[in-house]
Amino acid sequence: MRIFILLISGLLSLFSCAVSANVVINGTRVIYPGDSKEVVIQLVNNGPDPALVQSWIDDGDVNSTPETSRAPFLLSPPVVKIDGGSGQQLRIKKLPDSLPADRESIFYLNVLDIPPVPENVQGMNTLQLAIKSRIKLFVRPQTIKSEASHAIDKVSLTAAGQAFRIVNRSPFFITLASIDDRRGRKMLEESLMVAPFSDAIGKTLAPAIKAQTYSLIYVDDLGAYKHHDLIAQ
Repeated sequence: MRIFILLISGLLSLFSCAVSANVVINGTRVIYPGDSKEVVIQLVNNGPDPALVQSWIDDGDVNSTPETSRAPFLLSPPVVKIDGGSGQQLRIKKLPDSLPADRESIFYLNVLDIPPVPENVQGMNTLQLAIKSRIKLFVRPQTIKSEASHAIDKVSLTAAGQAFRIVNRSPFFITLASIDDRRGRKMLEESLMVAPFSDAIGKTLAPAIKAQTYSLIYVDDLGAYKHHDLIAQ
């Protein structure tokens, strides 16, 4: 018997069959307060069978592995078996580091769902899909945490032909799912994230117009979509 295990991460749409992970992360992002000793993340196995789960944190390399990651965190347990219909807590503890104190830093939590070896496959070649989920982890210094709810107020929008220039003057990462015009038509070609105290260019599906009101659809700390209207400069 030969068993082939294929790691699927981010490109599931290339497969003609529907593929989804049984083990899911409770939440779409993690906020790590700078003054916390640890944060706890919940994993849930929605499938009927046990799953072996491996978890690690990286600093932005989508191809990272537990062996190559250099992110300043301890994660426990790094490998665990989760029975079908059960859950498991992951504890994340930040190690001493030199991260900036005036803005957020970003890392990524990886959870690899490794399926069990199928039964009754003697003499057969089988293909197993090990599916990796990856979500953002923001380290938020204590000195700025009270400003989080007003971060979107420090964003400005400039029309630049077939694009928007988005300026983020806040110390937080701003994730824009969409920018819509007054008729509700989506303008951005794709979602984007703007780092603290920086700017980004978002290509548009139609020309961006100065003095026009647009609705920024951004993602809050809980992963919910919020709206904020801005007049393009």
